[in-house]
This record gives sequence, structure tokens and C-alpha cells, in this order.
Amino acid sequence: MPGATGSPAEALRRLAEARRALETAQAEVRDAVGAARAAGRSWAEVGEALGVSRQAAFKRFGQPRDPRTGAPMTRTTAADVVALTGRAFRLLDDGSTAELRGLMTPATAAELDDDVLRGTWAAAVAETGRLERTEGTVAHLPEPDGTPLEDAEQVLGVVVGRTLLRCEAGTWAGRVAVDHDGRVVGLLVVPPGATGLPF
Repeated sequence: MPGATGSPAEALRRLAEARRALETAQAEVRDAVGAARAAGRSWAEVGEALGVSRQAAFKRFGQPRDPRTGAPMTRTTAADVVALTGRAFRLLDDGSTAELRGLMTPATAAELDDDVLRGTWAAAVAETGRLERTEGTVAHLPEPDGTPLEDAEQVLGVVVGRTLLRCEAGTWAGRVAVDHDGRVVGLLVVPPGATGLPF
């Protein structure tokens, strides 16, 4: 069998070596991006070399300062977005809309008031029943880029959590947009495979 090892101890040793090699490679990529930018290369060129868009390259490796404070801008961890996505839909299904709105920016909470949230979810429940679980939740950059993110990855700006909402008698696609401060700026419940979505 290809890739088989002789012992469990050997398998764990190889796994630890692979993790260290990955961390080293990630540090080398960060250093190389810094060197390319210091040499005057554009984000489009950096993105092309990495096989991603210029926006994806910037959101992963850019180091802007927050114009409000002068401090380095906060990065969002993909794992935090995944966790927040699951929490948002559990709160929605539980009817805990005040708590859900507390996770939002003030502008989003004003737009997605209790009536809008409850009405939207009531329409979904009428079709497919209550939420049983979220499944396959991932974080990615907003469309049109849509680059998927690794759980440990930290990026700038808006990140989207995408999940399947497995209900009693059907499935919905759920999306949560999270801003650079870790606040919800958008929430969608749509049929799986829906296109032309705002995020």
C-alpha cells in the first residue's frame, strides 16, 4: 500500500515532520512576498506568482495600518469565521435573534431586525423543518474571488462563512459575512446552488 509506514510511532513522527515543513514553507512564502513587495512588485504580480488573485494575495499578506488608529489592521482567522457561522445559524433556529443581532454591526442589526430574521427563518422552516445541524462549514474570500481559506489562516477584511443547513426535510445554503472587526455584516439563507449572491 503506497505511503504505508511500519509503525504508529513512525506515522506520528512523519506527521510532525510534515507539520514543521509546512510551517517553514509558510514562513518562506511570507518572507518572499515581503521581499517581492519591497522590490516594487505589485499585488497583481504577487498574486499571479502564488496562483491567486491580487486581492487574495493582499488579504493574506498585506500589512495596512488602520486609518482610524494608526495601528496594524486586525486579521480575521478563518476558524473564527467558521465558528461564528455555526453559532449564527443555531441562534437563528433557536429564535435568539437579539443575541444574533448582538453579533452584527449596528447597521446590519438595524437592517436585519427581529421581524426580518424571524420571518426569513419561518419561511425556511415551513419548507424544510427545524435545523438539525450545520455541515461542511468553510471560510472563503468574498465573491468574485471566492478563494477558500485554511482554518489557521488569518486574512484582512471581509471573510465569508459558508455552510449547509441540514434541516428535518431538506437543505439550505447558509452564508455569513464577517468584517475586519469580527462582526457580522451579512447573513443569507438560500437554496443550495443559488448564484448571483451578494457575498
